[in-house]
Amino acid sequence: MWHPWQLLSTLRRPARVLDKVTTTHHRVLDHVTAKLTHHPLLFPQGFFSDGWGDLHVPSLLSQRLATDEKFAVAPIVDLQLTPLRRLRRQAPLIVQGSFRTTLRDHAVLLPPVCHTAYFELILPPEMAATASTSPLHIDGSKRPLVVLLPGTGEHGCTHRRLSVAEPLARAGVATLVLEGAFYGRRRPPNQKGSKLRHVSDLPILGLTTIEEAKSLLHHFQSHFQFEQLVVAGGSMGGLHAAMTAALYPGDVGAASWVAPPSAIPAFTRGLLALSCNWQSLSQQKELAMIDHLLSGHVSDYATAYSDEVAHVKQRLSAFLALTNIENFPAPRREDAVVFSQATEDQYIGRNDDQWQLLMQRWPRATFRHVTAGHVSGLLFNSDAFVATILDVITTLQKPRSR
Repeated sequence: MWHPWQLLSTLRRPARVLDKVTTTHHRVLDHVTAKLTHHPLLFPQGFFSDGWGDLHVPSLLSQRLATDEKFAVAPIVDLQLTPLRRLRRQAPLIVQGSFRTTLRDHAVLLPPVCHTAYFELILPPEMAATASTSPLHIDGSKRPLVVLLPGTGEHGCTHRRLSVAEPLARAGVATLVLEGAFYGRRRPPNQKGSKLRHVSDLPILGLTTIEEAKSLLHHFQSHFQFEQLVVAGGSMGGLHAAMTAALYPGDVGAASWVAPPSAIPAFTRGLLALSCNWQSLSQQKELAMIDHLLSGHVSDYATAYSDEVAHVKQRLSAFLALTNIENFPAPRREDAVVFSQATEDQYIGRNDDQWQLLMQRWPRATFRHVTAGHVSGLLFNSDAFVATILDVITTLQKPRSR
């Protein structure tokens, strides 16, 4: 089936030609895509149409991240693996998988449809040839495994499988493509497309992805003996990849591709702010409770704004302050972490001060710039993303730098 992102990918070659003359087209593509995917006629309610949700989520997550419990890994006890039939001998083997989410208190925090996690495991042809399928046996000895996390609003695994996992398979690397909570088969029935209904859904989505990724890394290393572990993702998935590496108790690398340093800039200053339902977030009773619960989370919280939307954005920033990556500890293999920032990104902007702070706190990580916007970075530069993941694997094959 022809995937819509494949249609946009046909613009890759003319975009590369234009790169030699100007970079304006990257910014234009971001704006055009935002207008199409967040058009009020198609999605009249926008993000957060039902308001803030559970106002206690920030304090709940803050308590969890305040102790060493954040490094704990919940075991997967009900993993289901189903290999699909290969059409060609030299084709990668695709294995569909599912398991009960490993997020603690998921019955309270997640809608029922999100309780089962789904993924695709793409094995290189040489691994597929030796994998027995009844029951499935995989020998990952001395091999790398990449856990590929979903970007903002990414339903299913198709785009990541075609653009990243299959090229990695041709390079001999196995990839596990995780479907995110609130998207695809895990989308709540009353949610329109990728537009989360509550603000509290966003940090819960992130924590779910992180905990599930940690569990998958541990399970596939302990049961199938994969050696070099990498967690990667683009956009929001890149932020969650860095967070997962920070909270995993073992050695794991991370490739964060055109990702924000936090959820805050995308929803308060970037293009996603255009599709937020600011009216639903302006209920005075909820704002008063947020002021009470979250005071002190931002330094200028007492600043008075005459613009109502600016006032609400300030509260949104406080609510999402826990998603700032610089607040997370540096990973054990900090030297195997690569952040690639798009120079023309209109969805998240530049955020130079926040990146500088992260450079100080994660000094051995690598920070790169890609000439691209947010959309073109995800669609036209997948080959560079794959190369970055391979760089991380190469680093992991070396002793840890001191």
